Amino acid sequence: MNDVEKLLEKFARGDLLRPDPEVPNLVDLARALAFRGGDEAADLTPGARGLVDQIGDAEHLIFVLADGMGLNLVEELPASSFLAAHRVGELRSVFPSTTATVLTTLATGAWPNQHGVTGQWTHLSEIGGAAAILPFAARSGGRSLASLGLTVEQVFPLAPVLGRMKRDVLALFPSRIVNSVTSTYFSGGRPRFGYESLPEAAEAIVERVRTAASPTYTYFYSPRIDTETHWLGVRHDDVRSAVNELNRIVERVAEGVAGKARIVLAADHGLLDASVTARHWIKPSEHLFSAVRASPSGDDRVLYFHLREGVAERFRGWLKAQYDDRFLLVSIDEAEELQLFGPGPIAPRVRERFGDLLMISAGPDVIEYVPTAGIGRRVDLNAYHSGLSPAEMRVPLVVV
Repeated sequence: MNDVEKLLEKFARGDLLRPDPEVPNLVDLARALAFRGGDEAADLTPGARGLVDQIGDAEHLIFVLADGMGLNLVEELPASSFLAAHRVGELRSVFPSTTATVLTTLATGAWPNQHGVTGQWTHLSEIGGAAAILPFAARSGGRSLASLGLTVEQVFPLAPVLGRMKRDVLALFPSRIVNSVTSTYFSGGRPRFGYESLPEAAEAIVERVRTAASPTYTYFYSPRIDTETHWLGVRHDDVRSAVNELNRIVERVAEGVAGKARIVLAADHGLLDASVTARHWIKPSEHLFSAVRASPSGDDRVLYFHLREGVAERFRGWLKAQYDDRFLLVSIDEAEELQLFGPGPIAPRVRERFGDLLMISAGPDVIEYVPTAGIGRRVDLNAYHSGLSPAEMRVPLVVV
């Protein structure tokens, strides 16, 4: 049985979940929110049309993105809790199920095979290597992409939907990232508000709705659950505290707007714990660099390799000898046929970013490339994301 067959078998058993345009997903949600926000160019798939109906027509629309709050965390809440009581269903994330990729999907309403953000570390041919997408910097050396001559439009070739909305738009981010290149891009260049605490954000949203003179769209991004889970693990009490805090905050907003706004909450992905023995690192070596024409890119449970000509089988053999079936090796053509990055072909403008060979976690194992210098040197965490496990791919949909 080859690795494609093994991957399909895991999909059939439900051990892993494949991205599926026929299942309600985050692409559908992005397009539905865009439509309700007044984006006349929104392309509504059948799934998006269903979500448009679920969201309904409201003068004020608030979208809460809870980074890292997988459906499993909401399912563990008491049935009487606010988020559990108002959960209307579940959505499927995209692959890789990681923040940089999913935030770009939510910003554009496009699958990864169209927007080209392939993970936390995305290969950019313009710099000949991987970039740290969220800090907008080269992985090697850490220089800003702008200082290397790259524009936002080169890195993010699709325009964000917030810039096309007809409503009065405001995006709320933690103050430490509110003015970053990527926050500016994700908000479509619309006004942004930096908050120091969740209660401050809630107060600002409520006041905005109460005093608005025209229809509004408010985007509220909260990363705390993701941060806590990475460091502490999915089962930690402090993760439950972070979920409970967001539960109280959303309830406070709902009470404050007093029926004047529709609140929609979703997450970008969930997380999955990885034991010490499930954490693996590929280090710079003569063997590696004799096989690749650029440093590996990707994320915790998926690596992309840009291979030199004629080395594919030898390199596959080396990886299998090292990691056996903990990871599955799939060519980019096979991944495209499986529609792992979305339906249809990979857009020519971003195809080079995906490389030649994918290394995909078959379960809880993580694999990272550790450069000798620059951004992203080895850090031991307890939980990770970017994979295809149900814990990572299933996210909640809450409508209030």
